[in-house]
Amino acid sequence: MTQLTDSTRTVDILVIGAGLGGLGAAAKLIEAGRTDIAVLEAAETVGGVWRINQYPNVACDTPIDLYAYSFCPGDKWSSNFAPGDEILAYLHEFADLYGVTPRIVFNTRVSEAVWDEATAHWRVTATDGRVWIARYLVWSGGLFSQPSLPVVRGVESFAGLSLHSTEWHDGIDLSGKRVAVVGGGATAIQIVPYAQEHADHLVAFVRTPSYVLPRPEIAFSPAERGTAQFAAEQRSRRTEWFNRFEVIARSRFPMNGAVIAEQEAVWQEQFDAQVTDPHARAVLAPDYRFGCKRPLFSSAYYPAITQPNVTLVGRGVSHLDGDSIVDVQGDRYPVDVVVWATGFSPTDMLGGIVIRGRDGRELGAEWRDLPRAFFGVLVDGFPNFFLINGPNAGGASVTDVVEAQVDFILRGIAEAEARGAASLSVSPEVFADFNADIQRRANSSVMVQGNCNSYYRVGGDGAVFTHWPDTIEAFQRRIAAEGLAGIAFDQPARVV
Repeated sequence: MTQLTDSTRTVDILVIGAGLGGLGAAAKLIEAGRTDIAVLEAAETVGGVWRINQYPNVACDTPIDLYAYSFCPGDKWSSNFAPGDEILAYLHEFADLYGVTPRIVFNTRVSEAVWDEATAHWRVTATDGRVWIARYLVWSGGLFSQPSLPVVRGVESFAGLSLHSTEWHDGIDLSGKRVAVVGGGATAIQIVPYAQEHADHLVAFVRTPSYVLPRPEIAFSPAERGTAQFAAEQRSRRTEWFNRFEVIARSRFPMNGAVIAEQEAVWQEQFDAQVTDPHARAVLAPDYRFGCKRPLFSSAYYPAITQPNVTLVGRGVSHLDGDSIVDVQGDRYPVDVVVWATGFSPTDMLGGIVIRGRDGRELGAEWRDLPRAFFGVLVDGFPNFFLINGPNAGGASVTDVVEAQVDFILRGIAEAEARGAASLSVSPEVFADFNADIQRRANSSVMVQGNCNSYYRVGGDGAVFTHWPDTIEAFQRRIAAEGLAGIAFDQPARVV
């Protein structure tokens, strides 16, 4: 890295974000010899969602054998559904092991990134005025980096403690308290068992329930971790889980009612065994098809939420008033603590960063109606700009997607250098055709046809923008076969 001034530096590749995706991308780039690289991270440490989510029982709801990188499976897991602190430790160790940590600039929040056509470089400015000049810019801010905060009256004047799940800290004690947990998704199913156990009384607001499948937990003893046999079993489990989630993907894209019914039957068996109260069954039974929203894994949620010290409310929250939370029908529930387990807002994934590409095009404006990308990596009008886990790249095996995307990025950069090109970008025609096909596939999926609103879709009921509408194997195959052909390489390289 060459320093130009006290506040301006130049680098070949600049990565924004040091979460799972950003660290994985940086590691693969460094491994491929792209060592002139810096990573900008707004926080004081790595971790992404695993740094900001510290609530009780936080854990990976994808089996860790599939969630960890294939080239770095980890050997310190206590369970196949690893707790959040172990994943955070894994990311710290991962960053050290692959030489990423020395290249991270912490406490650096990016405010703006602007493409300079004259030099074919990106000018990236931090909120404190520091500037980086980079030939290639890799954004890995994450779909789940911006909390979905409640917009309800009375939060500011609430007599008790009101917090989003990302604001949880060790000093919070629920003992003897009346607690409300608002939400029925991935965060709520992890917090509810803890809150039920520790609070005097829990009010659980579940406006839209989830399909909660049994969690097949496997505990790993210290003696077996790190052995050759354990490593072999990790590889075997990764393949097994990959294939299981591929079955679910095939049932989603296009919607396959028969296979979906098989998954619903798995849910029904646990539901019938664990939920017998008529009111609870009415509130907790989804009225949409499996896969329309995110399916979840827990064997503790249903038993906890049906305990005598839990009031289950199947309606939304209207407002807070004094010491009470009030539902949309006007019923009041006195509480001391309100935990908003309301998740994240993927449409706000840029986090306020202004990214200006060719001809002044601004990415936030381009994505206002529908975030779009080419294999979740390239965006028309934004040269030398790469996304990690961008629009329509989501799936059960997030790290497999990242690995395929970084391979594509490396091949694109290598081809640009071989051609002596200053920049690369996706062909506008390819971009338009690709995204039209994405939406055609998504519109035939259970995400659209399954009778629900979800964060998968713009505004909850618009176009699907989070998920790849096919299997992960198809993503890997297609990005390898079709990715490079979709790139346009521009003008001879300039010297900066």
